[in-house]
Amino acid sequence: MHKILALSTITGFLFLLTSITSIAFEDKKIDAKNNIVYEIKSILDDYVLSYCSTYDAFTINRLYSQKKILNNLEKNNKLNNKLIVSIKNKPINPSLIQSLNKEVNLISSNFDVEDLELNYLSDKKKEFVKTLLPLISYENNRIYMERSRIESIKDFLINFKTLNKSEMLFLEKMAKRYKVKTKSKHKLDIANELLEMVDIIPNSIVLAQAANESGWGTSRFAREYNALFGEYTYDFSNGVVPLLRENGEKHLVKAFDSVDKSVQSYFNNLNSHYAYKDFRSVRKVMRANNNFNNIKLLVNELDTYAADKNYINIINSIIDINQLNNLDQFNYSETKS
Repeated sequence: MHKILALSTITGFLFLLTSITSIAFEDKKIDAKNNIVYEIKSILDDYVLSYCSTYDAFTINRLYSQKKILNNLEKNNKLNNKLIVSIKNKPINPSLIQSLNKEVNLISSNFDVEDLELNYLSDKKKEFVKTLLPLISYENNRIYMERSRIESIKDFLINFKTLNKSEMLFLEKMAKRYKVKTKSKHKLDIANELLEMVDIIPNSIVLAQAANESGWGTSRFAREYNALFGEYTYDFSNGVVPLLRENGEKHLVKAFDSVDKSVQSYFNNLNSHYAYKDFRSVRKVMRANNNFNNIKLLVNELDTYAADKNYINIINSIIDINQLNNLDQFNYSETKS
């Protein structure tokens, strides 16, 4: 009798889980219902993470969207100009500038990640945040120091119209990393272009995208190949074939030797790829006003990161439900011994 009852309970739970899953991934046509759908999906994360011990690519791709963006220019049109996502080119909304009051709010807190209050998260989510957050913060700090040096170079150029060899080599190195053309271009213009690219990405956005792309670090790509952000590649020496890749598709999921390399690649991608120019333009306005309070202004410009038309809602939902915005002021600190 007890076995029958237990079996019935498990069957009922699985049926409920399946039902919720089908609702979470339904392609809703009525925008007003999107928030409900994504809230169910985010809550479902905890059930899946708690009751499942292994995850295949199919499960992750149903639960989480995956970045699908191709740089046709870099592929020399070998893909017959196949367009996966449309790249928009629009001016900055004047109301965005008006919404940002000039105030200093870029205050970071330097403390150990173990001291963070994360009891509102499930154990697996907590482990994911504690592992990734110091790496994200470290990368932001490194980028901020490089930005500060570029700002100093810009000021020096304005005042003295020249650079010493060391600063010139640094400027060329940064231009190469961020794919900024230097031929027949004034050094001051190079510095200005770099300053739009070399800047921080709020911790909460990075965490949310990594959680979404990797199933909070549980996907096959994350566990076996340190691929947390679903980046695509066509280099067979540096990628892994998705299990259920559609016929005719050539892409691989970019693999990394370590998690920190995956984080570095993500930052470089958002800070240099032409698809995220709108993201960087909004960030430039926020930087000019020294105001990063409303990170959703940045999230709204990430619609080119994935083919899913609801991607922005998903990322915002992950940030809100898991209170990731509370981690934006976390600054890198070595773990206490």
